[in-house]
Amino acid sequence: MKLHYFHGREPIRVLVMVRQQQRLELFIKPLGEQAWGLVVLAGPDQGRPERQQCQGPWKTLAQAESALRRTAGALMGNGYEARPSDYVVWSVTAQRLSRTIQTDQRIRVTTESVDPDQFEPLV
Repeated sequence: MKLHYFHGREPIRVLVMVRQQQRLELFIKPLGEQAWGLVVLAGPDQGRPERQQCQGPWKTLAQAESALRRTAGALMGNGYEARPSDYVVWSVTAQRLSRTIQTDQRIRVTTESVDPDQFEPLV
């Protein structure tokens, strides 16, 4: 099994990934004063998002960014191409979805690791 990890020199809060005609947009969103969440949207390259996934909260931006990089690496292993300089089109949807992530730790317990297998390949 070959492991991938999306490397970059700069902090990353948004990433666009494409495979054939499928598009993924990964967003790190603030969830209040000291919490961060990851929102992933998937759909056709020229359409609206059809699938979504929210993860978090994390206590630091670095933890959320690490989750984004691990997720992007897993997607690269499934044939997605990272396009960090590409424009985002679903930012309003991501902002709305980020409000659904629970920030109350008593309600939702979040682990430090992210399971990259929860993203099924889009065909």
